[in-house]
Amino acid sequence: MIAIPASEQITSLDALSKQNFSGALSAFYRAAVETKLPVALWRAPNSAQKHALVAFAEKVSPLRIDFTHQVPGFAFSPFVNEGGQGTLFIKADLHLSQQGHHFYNSLQRNGNGNQKTAYKQPEFLAAYQALRQSDTLTSTTLSTGTSTAFSINSPKTWPVGQSPIANKMPADETARKQFCTLVSDAISYIQTTGIKKIVASRVAETVLPPDFSPVAAFEALCRRYPRAFVSLVSIPNVGTWIGASPEPLLRLQPHQLQTVALAGTQAFNPDKPLNETVWGDKELEEQALVSDYIREFFQQLELRQFTEDGPHTVSAGNVVHLQTDFKVEMESPRLLALANQVLHSLHPTSAVCGMPKQEALSFILEKESYNRAFYSGFLGPLHLQDQSNLFVNLRCMQLQNTDALLYVGAGITQDSVPCAEWEETVLKSKTLLSVLENERIANGEFANDKTSNSG
Repeated sequence: MIAIPASEQITSLDALSKQNFSGALSAFYRAAVETKLPVALWRAPNSAQKHALVAFAEKVSPLRIDFTHQVPGFAFSPFVNEGGQGTLFIKADLHLSQQGHHFYNSLQRNGNGNQKTAYKQPEFLAAYQALRQSDTLTSTTLSTGTSTAFSINSPKTWPVGQSPIANKMPADETARKQFCTLVSDAISYIQTTGIKKIVASRVAETVLPPDFSPVAAFEALCRRYPRAFVSLVSIPNVGTWIGASPEPLLRLQPHQLQTVALAGTQAFNPDKPLNETVWGDKELEEQALVSDYIREFFQQLELRQFTEDGPHTVSAGNVVHLQTDFKVEMESPRLLALANQVLHSLHPTSAVCGMPKQEALSFILEKESYNRAFYSGFLGPLHLQDQSNLFVNLRCMQLQNTDALLYVGAGITQDSVPCAEWEETVLKSKTLLSVLENERIANGEFANDKTSNSG
């Protein structure tokens, strides 16, 4: 059989993807999973454009993000990232967008000039083309959402990472008591030490629908949460994560850098304009602490040329938050160097860790009964289409074989009420649970979660 050159394969695939982009997106993901390659799918807030990229080498090594290198790819960082050295970076060997396919790298070779054995461009393209040509996807389902989105012909397996839970998940009432105790401990620690804020989190387990598809879940989240950063990341030997994050960490465009301070949560009221939302003292204080942290950080850098807008109320699905926007304008390469300082100094942000950061982090690592892994880390595309967009990995779930682990947290101050903080995490968990529960109803199932609607 004569091999088809990659350029001819992509020309053919470009035509197919324009006919049915949702089908191309699913085939792209499936081909990566089948050939055991790292892959990322995403959609930016307030955008209809979806993207995917794949690296043609199996192994993704941890590194420190350096914007000055300007290498296209997708960053995926854990919560605990000492010195920034633990970020997983999926190189954009092939990028799929609604404009078509784009190769960023030619064949990689080892020191002897030979092609690397783990380099799988031919295998991926062959699988991708075969999946597209035999495509049985229901594009109407994906684009309109008028029927179940989980019946898509996609892999029944996906990369599964290590569970963060050492022991069996507790029953609902036990989980509630454990979290309320954690919050009470955090309040006592704040009162004793004088620190300002600790972000306490928990993980809940829910059964996946029998015909669950990661790409269909991604598409469903895109429809349901247009203002969120929606992502699907699968890395061999690391795992598969899906999320709809409301919190930007850093946006880098030519001559401009943006970041935000986001904190405070309450249920979204569709009958009230956002600018008429009333906030309590606890939420206002929590948001002010995060804004102060960013403002003081800029002042430490002697950076005075920045603009600040807020706080204002922003919606994120079924909840709303308080947000203040910060913007810096300057020329490269100073801006790229500043981006490095901002990223590695702000992460983990006070919005997901606390203030002061080190004291709050010490409490979290000692008292939380699980490993956050990539929850409250950061993720997003770098140096693609002249910009980089990183987000805090919130409202996310980690896929296991038949279950999903949902991660949620709440900001704790001296004015916090433990039971109220539990309810805040319940509210946040519905971002992802709503997608899964709607599918169970469509399949005629009843609630069968290991965590109930109250968790």
